[in-house]
Amino acid sequence: MQYKIGKAFSPAHISGIFIIDIKKEPLLSGSMGCGICLEHGAETEVRPAKKTLIKINGDVVKAPTTLSAIKLLATEPVFVDTTLSIPIGAGFGASGAGALSAALALNECLSMNLTLKDLAHAAHCAEVTNRTGLGDVTGMTFGGMVVRKKASAPFLRIIDKIPCRDTEISWISFKEISTKSVLTDDLKKKSINKSGKARLKELLKKPSIENFMIKSAAFAKDIELMSPEVRDSIEAVEAAGGFASQAMLGDTVFAINDNGALLEFGEVHKSRISNAGAHLL
Repeated sequence: MQYKIGKAFSPAHISGIFIIDIKKEPLLSGSMGCGICLEHGAETEVRPAKKTLIKINGDVVKAPTTLSAIKLLATEPVFVDTTLSIPIGAGFGASGAGALSAALALNECLSMNLTLKDLAHAAHCAEVTNRTGLGDVTGMTFGGMVVRKKASAPFLRIIDKIPCRDTEISWISFKEISTKSVLTDDLKKKSINKSGKARLKELLKKPSIENFMIKSAAFAKDIELMSPEVRDSIEAVEAAGGFASQAMLGDTVFAINDNGALLEFGEVHKSRISNAGAHLL
């Protein structure tokens, strides 16, 4: 088998609205909903090694989602080196971006000749199995603003896209939220699904970036996962004439045209919507 260094990128994905649908089969599990991809994300390099080792931002880590994706695809040991330009546990789909970029880089490294569908399926199943995300990999695979009309791995069910420009997104993150703790709370899941179905239906009546922000904010308020900092930040942006919501699932506010309103709450980061999905570098 021919070996070389594989290198790939996956955009970050912010989910604004989602509906949980977990089945026994990971490929048919996931979430319906809508989110946006960012130009920030995960850049991963994979090379052959004597034993499998994963580094994220220079530190050796367990990275269970990335490790699961790799094991689904290959038996050869590899060194995986991921650099994240997004925080972990903040609602940017860092686990999914790491797994998807690693899958693409692994495919190139080991000359496996797998399709994007094969690679995305491995990353998606790894996410669902580890409960680190449900629909992020689908969004990251296609880029832009993806509407997931059925829950499943990418390419298996219906998706749509809302056309959008590379609009600048401002964001501020406060602390981590455990995705797994929310996805395993039956009462919270019921609240999420009830609101998610209603807000997604409202979004699809007027599919635009502005309405996405409005319905995402309504969804975030409905499901009551907002910290006081998130609530105050959203209200400040709205008072300044912009649009803001909470990144799901994270203690993070993302905004369009925040007009400087986020500055009083801490360090503000900026990225743009990426209409390109995961790809080789």
